[in-house]
Amino acid sequence: MSWLWTFGRVPELDSTGINAVSQRIQAMSEKERVQPDAPRIIDVRTRGEYEAGHIAGAVHASFLPPWSWPSNVAPVLAGGVDKGTPLFVICLSAHRSIGALKWLRDQGYTNVQQLKGGMQAWRAAKMPEVTKTMAASGDGSSTAAGASSASRDSNRKQDGGAGGAGGDAMSGGCCQAQTQQAAGGSCAGAGVMSEGPGPTSAAGGGTCCQK
Repeated sequence: MSWLWTFGRVPELDSTGINAVSQRIQAMSEKERVQPDAPRIIDVRTRGEYEAGHIAGAVHASFLPPWSWPSNVAPVLAGGVDKGTPLFVICLSAHRSIGALKWLRDQGYTNVQQLKGGMQAWRAAKMPEVTKTMAASGDGSSTAAGASSASRDSNRKQDGGAGGAGGDAMSGGCCQAQTQQAAGGSCAGAGVMSEGPGPTSAAGGGTCCQK
């Protein structure tokens, strides 16, 4: 259950690199996108965050609550995905995606990276976003419903501002009750912690203990 610890160093790709992957996916047919060796961009934010604006070609599989992540991502991996297939995980500030990436590696996927800096970095770089939904079905295929450019104002509202206080404030930190309950650890105090390789002080003044 070490993947529930959403901190630490993991392989990353910057916004320019992820944008190149996005363009490659968009150029593929629906059939090509579900081939075992086709790259996948997996957005692990909440459904509301995803629908407010996401990277074109990304499929949604929420990391929250953490213990439901394996079942949430199952449709994305259904139909057989090669263990060496490039997988890219994305969240708001590169916290939730760490847990998702660790889980994928535990399942034997060897070519997994997260978006460096998350969607906050993507937006700071003024990269494109869409509200077109790419939903993975149980057989590994994808469906699209609706298409338009996402409003950055609505994104900021969804994320709680440029600093993301309303986004990962409830989902990115280790001192989240759901994550700690699943991990079997305890948290004194509340709030979001800064990213680091080990336990750090929470914004609420407590510390997060990894079991």
